[in-house]
Amino acid sequence: MHTIYKEVDLTDVHRILQYCESHSIKNGGLFEVYTQPGFDLHMIIVNSCPEDGPSDMFRPLGAFYLNYLNPGVISIEEEDPHYDGVESRKRHVAAVKQVIDILLKEGYPGTHIKFNDLPPLKF
Repeated sequence: MHTIYKEVDLTDVHRILQYCESHSIKNGGLFEVYTQPGFDLHMIIVNSCPEDGPSDMFRPLGAFYLNYLNPGVISIEEEDPHYDGVESRKRHVAAVKQVIDILLKEGYPGTHIKFNDLPPLKF
């Protein structure tokens, strides 16, 4: 189920997009950015890498969307609250939400966020 996570100013959407593009996997970061040609619609895949393995071994953690539902909306795919989903899926959604919150707070041009150095998620 596609739901609104945050509604923000378009300048914040574009700032987050720019951060994710400049910190993509190709550039040594954790993000994959997919843009719908001709539209200001973007899907950002957030990857994780193992703490004790090679840093180039990525696993998709989840995704969020910019401007998908409306301009300025950051949305995420969540399970139906009445669906008894796998617990790990709920942790992945929580992790993606944490990444979005960090990007909104700290994802400015010229910054580098060390996501692997962040404290573990709290449920």
